[in-house]
Amino acid sequence: MAKGYNAPAEVRELEKQINDFTYRNGLDVRTVFQDLLRYIVHGFSLPDTPPLTDWRYNKEQTKVFYDMFATWIQIMSQQIERHGWYDAFGDLFMALTSQSGQQQKGQFFTPMHITDLMSKITMGKQESPSKIISVCDPTAGSGRTLLAAKADRPQSYLVAWDIDYTCCLMCVCNFLINGCVGEVVCIDSLRMNNFRGAWIVNEALCRTGLPTVRKLDEKKYNLFKQADIPPYVFFINQKDYDDYFRMRETWAKVMSLFQEPPTTKTGT
Repeated sequence: MAKGYNAPAEVRELEKQINDFTYRNGLDVRTVFQDLLRYIVHGFSLPDTPPLTDWRYNKEQTKVFYDMFATWIQIMSQQIERHGWYDAFGDLFMALTSQSGQQQKGQFFTPMHITDLMSKITMGKQESPSKIISVCDPTAGSGRTLLAAKADRPQSYLVAWDIDYTCCLMCVCNFLINGCVGEVVCIDSLRMNNFRGAWIVNEALCRTGLPTVRKLDEKKYNLFKQADIPPYVFFINQKDYDDYFRMRETWAKVMSLFQEPPTTKTGT
């Protein structure tokens, strides 16, 4: 039998918390892992976000999720300071899903040092580091390739697509904690169907300093894309942001005048 993936020492405390909680409550480890991701994403969601109506845990069990969340924050703070970016959940997912009985459900992500190399090759020489670019990964997984791209070009608008819902949640969490601005879309990027949700991440980070996420259904996401907001808008200060949308509103009103049919005046 093939050996499972061993999580690095940095994340083993969180791995133990997840495994212990799973064993004590007779649950599936993938379910607990995904619910932890959902708990974190909801915690960073905008104030008007509806509560998690399908949350299956009681008050005492929910406190354990808070403890897991606190452990994750501590791990990420230490490792981002050391490495510039970090993906704890990618390693945890590989370790948890390569346990006995889980191998057929597992995935294995590109090692971090390889994604760093890929980013340097792809992004090329930074002739203008302040230039804001968009970077898209149609099979993002936990988002490692995009995290590496952001480390090379901090002002990059990142777009992550993946068909796996758990991977998308990992990617959202990684965007939040690593200070990435962009969007995550759960979709079949080959057939461009099977849409299951989209998340706009850190859209106000550069103006407020606060990490946030906004989940959109397919209709609202299509409206968001139709608005055609240039990526640079997410990286400007509050005054320039307000000026940009005032300008758009004024321009829309001017254009509407030309779209109205001329009226014909009749004499009396």
